[in-house]
Amino acid sequence: MRRFSAAVALWGVVALHVPAARAQSTGADPGRIELSAGALWVGHQALGSTAANETTSTGTSLRLFSTSSDLAGAAGFEGRVGVRLSHALVATAEASYSKPQLRVSITNDIENSTAVTALETMQQFMIGGAVVWYLPYRFSASRVAPFVTAGGGTLRQLHEAATLVATGRYYQFGGGVTHLFASRPNRRLKGLGLRAEARAIVRQQGVAFDTRAHLAPTLAAAIFARF
Repeated sequence: MRRFSAAVALWGVVALHVPAARAQSTGADPGRIELSAGALWVGHQALGSTAANETTSTGTSLRLFSTSSDLAGAAGFEGRVGVRLSHALVATAEASYSKPQLRVSITNDIENSTAVTALETMQQFMIGGAVVWYLPYRFSASRVAPFVTAGGGTLRQLHEAATLVATGRYYQFGGGVTHLFASRPNRRLKGLGLRAEARAIVRQQGVAFDTRAHLAPTLAAAIFARF
């Protein structure tokens, strides 16, 4: 994360020394193709709780112990390729990687054992797409452009021993801003900038121990280049 922050600062200083033209009328201009890479943070996600019950000889249920599970928040990396469909719409393909920690807490043991928490580090991959809509509002001489986004894709989670894979789906929605450091409409590299956004990610299946959807907040920042 420190290396990423340093890279952002260095790129910003370099970009500010490039002769810049006034940004065009939307945040998606200039250029048709946009490449971006950066860091993200995926927040804590509760995965639910359950109880291990035993049916007795009388037909009643006897609780042996209870469990609750969650995925801890984790930093990761994200890359994106975008294609401008119109002045305000961009279609993107994206992929991210992070290593959240799966925590399973065991409590209320029938033998009054001390509560324990089992920990495992997962490798989490999310591959999908989204649509970005740039809003018709501009700030700072059109260099800052707000947007909203929504999309979804495939979720793949690899357990620590790399012997078991859990798959599922994810959906996301949110918004943010882009800040264009430099615009050069007549060059091959038409623009450089920084993208920052906040999203809500809804994940289904995967390592979840129920069939419900689970929500996690996400923050992301990336450097982008437009061609």
